[in-house]
Amino acid sequence: MKILYIQYANPGGFPAAMRAGRLWRRDGHEVRYLGVGFGESDPLAVADDLSDACDWVYFGRLTPLRFAAKAAALVRRWKPDWLYIADATAALLCAPVRAFHRGGIVYHEHDSPVEGASARLRAEWAGRKAMARRADAVVLPNADRAALLARDAGLPAGRAPIVAWNTPCRDEVGPPRAIAAEGPVRVVYAGSINIHRVPFALVDALAAVPNIELTVIGYETVSSRGHCDRLRAHAETRGCADRLLFRGAMPYHELLGALQGYDVTFAALPLDAFEVNLRYMAGASNKTFDAIGQGQALVVGPGADWHAMFVEPGYAVACDPADAASIAEAFRKLGGDRDAVRAMGEAARQRMIAEWAYEEQFAPVLRIMTRTRGGAS
Repeated sequence: MKILYIQYANPGGFPAAMRAGRLWRRDGHEVRYLGVGFGESDPLAVADDLSDACDWVYFGRLTPLRFAAKAAALVRRWKPDWLYIADATAALLCAPVRAFHRGGIVYHEHDSPVEGASARLRAEWAGRKAMARRADAVVLPNADRAALLARDAGLPAGRAPIVAWNTPCRDEVGPPRAIAAEGPVRVVYAGSINIHRVPFALVDALAAVPNIELTVIGYETVSSRGHCDRLRAHAETRGCADRLLFRGAMPYHELLGALQGYDVTFAALPLDAFEVNLRYMAGASNKTFDAIGQGQALVVGPGADWHAMFVEPGYAVACDPADAASIAEAFRKLGGDRDAVRAMGEAARQRMIAEWAYEEQFAPVLRIMTRTRGGAS
């Protein structure tokens, strides 16, 4: 079976995209990726074991037209059994391909598009609804977003989207964590760095709890250049700069290794986030699952979905990330008993191995693709 994975982005920035490719290859299928390359400034690279299977349209003038043409050419030349469309922009640009593609289609929406009044946004919104109605399977990483898409596209109950969380595969899960030495509880944030994900309130909480050390790993987004310097300056004024550390972005496999050196991951997002992907992030957040796959406890936001998924089973403590006092209280809970923190992370790691690994999340998609063999029953 031949699968063409199409995404109007760098697939290397989406661990689930890489995991899907490995699971397809594991079962003996061929896979190619079509993505958008952003040059040397892009800090995220496709994994080495899949880099030979990538075709790129590099970002520049007329990129959407060149991307659509490249997709059509690949479908005509390679004749895939399945198109795996991975975002709303690709859904819109690949609409003409449906006229001559005779195989199956999966629409996997990693990030939901923003609804707006511009012609481009209206077109993307229409394109993703049409693709969802045409697809043999629709996949999203969050149940609330899956329900919204099903409603928007008018999908019948029998064609409800598959919810596949962005969890690691079993071979990405680390070994049991060693018993921690004395010293501060080591908290890490890993991901894109901006004022919403790494707020100044986090530094204020760090200043209030002396037995916590915070490391920030990742890269500043285009709209947040200089945020790390501003965080450093704020930490200086609060007297905790020696416990605020920064590391640059790193490839995914290196990040998993680096996480083993920390006790807790900070993954709290503001409850009143306007953007739909931030508002409905439980299940879609790579960093939460990466962390518990390495035996870490979590600090999550106050939403009911986060509470049900992580706090109630005992894998996390919750806080309001806009409130320094709330974050500080979460830090105090974690800093008070290192053995308890380790037990939280180990219980979550065992749950990952037993039930949550991506092999389990992706199994319903694989069953549909292998059962229908390119859309033909």
